[in-house]
Amino acid sequence: MNEKAQFQAFDNKQRLVDNVVDQVIQLIGESKLEAGSKFPPEMKLAEQIGVSRTVIREAMQILIAKGLVETRHGVGTVVRAIGGEQILDHLRLMVQVNELSLDDLHSVRSILEVEIAGSAALQITPEEIEQLSRLVDRLEKDSGDPARYVEADGQFHRFLAQTAHNPLLVILLDSFAEIMKQIRVRVSNDPEVGLSGLPDHRRIMERVKAGDAAGARQAMAEHLDRAREIQRQTIGRENPGPAKNGKRRQRRA
Repeated sequence: MNEKAQFQAFDNKQRLVDNVVDQVIQLIGESKLEAGSKFPPEMKLAEQIGVSRTVIREAMQILIAKGLVETRHGVGTVVRAIGGEQILDHLRLMVQVNELSLDDLHSVRSILEVEIAGSAALQITPEEIEQLSRLVDRLEKDSGDPARYVEADGQFHRFLAQTAHNPLLVILLDSFAEIMKQIRVRVSNDPEVGLSGLPDHRRIMERVKAGDAAGARQAMAEHLDRAREIQRQTIGRENPGPAKNGKRRQRRA
């Protein structure tokens, strides 16, 4: 363990478990506890911080649940390497447990995917342009098969995010990808999906290919607005959703 990662004792009046957790998180964030760093034995760590072994045990269980530390057989408790998949798991959980309306999702998609389109127009490589074009061709080929079209639609949007060359954009998009897939499945039999979606995807691709960031953003914004209207008409008819705060909200996706 990095010698700079010095734990501090707490006043017994404080919430000891939470404070131990917060201190470990801070040390990880400051890179004073690096991936693979091994914690001292439970008793020694408890003495160093000035708390009971029970407090240490409970704090470590919380940190394990957060995905920040892990127990390795024959090694002990160590700091985990934090990657995109862990961040994605937390984001997915947040999306699933919170009440989200279609308008909530549309608002986030508009903020995220409009910027993705603009960034893609500036960052995409010639090889990626060819692959994006093939995805649009696949969308047109699969337009008669709702299940295949839904899959191709999701792949188009995810690949576009990859061409922006910012991994965080992909992680954020993936955080609600499953919900978006469910929504796409629910509206896939509406003929307007193909009538508007196919030309929209090609327009987005052409603007990205041309390196036209402003045009790509506009094409994506128009596509998302049309998609939201189709969702409003289709899913809105299925279940308008309960009233909340004086407004009717769409059914949770």
